Amino acid sequence: MTNQVASSTQEWRRGWSVVLAAAGGMALSTANVYSTGVFMGPLQETFGWSRTEISAGLSIGSLAAVVCSPFIGLAVDRFGPRRIGIAGAIAFCAAWALFSTVQSSIWTWWAVSGLLAIASLGVGPTIWTAAVSSLFFKSRGLALAVLLCGIGVGSAVTPILSSVLVTNLGWRGAYLGLAGIWALVIIPLLILLFTSAKDRDRVGPEKDKSSAVALSGVGVREGLRSLRFVKLAVSGFILAGVGGGIAINMVPIMMSLGASKASAAGLAALLGLSSMVGRLSVGILLDRFNANMVAASVALIPIPALLLLLGVPGSPVILIVAILALGLALGGELDCLAYLTSRHFGLKSFGTLFGTIGGAMALSVGMAPVLISYAFDRTGSYALVLWIAVPLCLIASAFVATLGRFRPLDADLVRSSAN
Repeated sequence: MTNQVASSTQEWRRGWSVVLAAAGGMALSTANVYSTGVFMGPLQETFGWSRTEISAGLSIGSLAAVVCSPFIGLAVDRFGPRRIGIAGAIAFCAAWALFSTVQSSIWTWWAVSGLLAIASLGVGPTIWTAAVSSLFFKSRGLALAVLLCGIGVGSAVTPILSSVLVTNLGWRGAYLGLAGIWALVIIPLLILLFTSAKDRDRVGPEKDKSSAVALSGVGVREGLRSLRFVKLAVSGFILAGVGGGIAINMVPIMMSLGASKASAAGLAALLGLSSMVGRLSVGILLDRFNANMVAASVALIPIPALLLLLGVPGSPVILIVAILALGLALGGELDCLAYLTSRHFGLKSFGTLFGTIGGAMALSVGMAPVLISYAFDRTGSYALVLWIAVPLCLIASAFVATLGRFRPLDADLVRSSAN
C-alpha cells in the first residue's frame, strides 16, 4: 500500500536534527582536503617535498574509495548509516592527528594518508545523504542542500583555522589542534542526533515494527548496468575533479594570480561561503523544476568564471567574482548528483549506487590535485588546468541533461506489506 508522503513542514519537524548532525559529518569529511593547501608551504619548507608529492597523498584516498565505497554503500543499505557514521568520525579524527608524526621520508606522509583514506570511508557522502534521503521526500532537494552546506562550513572554516594554528603552533601542532577541535564538536553531535529511517526502525519499540518503511527502487545489478548510471558516474567524476581539484589548490592558485597568502586564504573561505548559497539555491530549484536541467545548468556555471580568471588574472575584482561563481557551482554539484541518484533509481539500493558514484568522485578528487600540481611544476602556471576544465564542464552538462525521465516521487516510499 502506497503511503501518503508527509508535507515538507512535517518532514522538517521530524528530521531537522538529522540534517544538522549529517551536515556536521559532511563538514568533517572534507576538512582535511580543505586544509591541504595551507600545509603545502610549511611541508615544502620542512622536508623539501614537491607539491606533486604532497598531493599524491590524496590519491591514496581516492584509490581506497574506488575499491571500498560500493561496500560501504552495501553496509549502509543493510545496517543503516548511524553506526557507520559515528565509528567513521572517531577513526577519521584519530587518523588525521597522526599527520603530526610524519618524518622526512615522503613514505611516512603517504602511509598516514593511507590510514586517513581508510577512515574517511566511514564519513563519506553516502552515509549522510542516505540518512537524509530516507527521511525526506517532498523536500529532499532542500534537505540534501542543507546537509551538504556542511562542506561549505568546512571549506570556509578550515583554511582560516589551519592558517591560525600553523602560525601559532607550527604545522605539527596544527594537525593535532584541528583533529581535536573537530572531534570535540562533531562526535557528540552525531551520537546525540544522527539517525535514519532504517536506524529508527531498528531501535524502535516492537509495536512500531508494523509501520516500518520499505524503501523501493531498482536493484544494484540493474542500476549499475544502466546507461543513465554511467552518465551520472562520469558526470560526477568530471565535476568532482574540476571543482574539488580547484578548491583543494585554491590558495596556491590565487597566489599564482597575484593574491597574498592571507588574501588567498580569505578567498578560499569566500569559496566556501558562496558554495553554501549555491547549495541552498540549487536544493530549492531541485524540488521545483526539472532536476536534470538544473544539474546541467550548474555544470555550466564554472565556465565563465574560468574564462574570467584566464582573461584578467591580476584583477582583485575579477578574482572575487570568479570565486563567487565557482562557489555557486561547487555548492550545487554533489546536491544534484545525490538527488538525481535517488530520483532515477529510488532508495532501495541508494547506498550502493551512490557509493559507487562517490568512489568515482573520490578517484577524481584524488587524481586532480596531483595532475594540477604536476601541470604547475612543469609549466609554472595553472592556466593549462583552467583551459582543460572548460570542455570538461560542457561534457558533464550534456550527460546530466540527457538522463531522461525519473521515478514518480510517491514510488520512493511504500508500506511494508509483510506485516
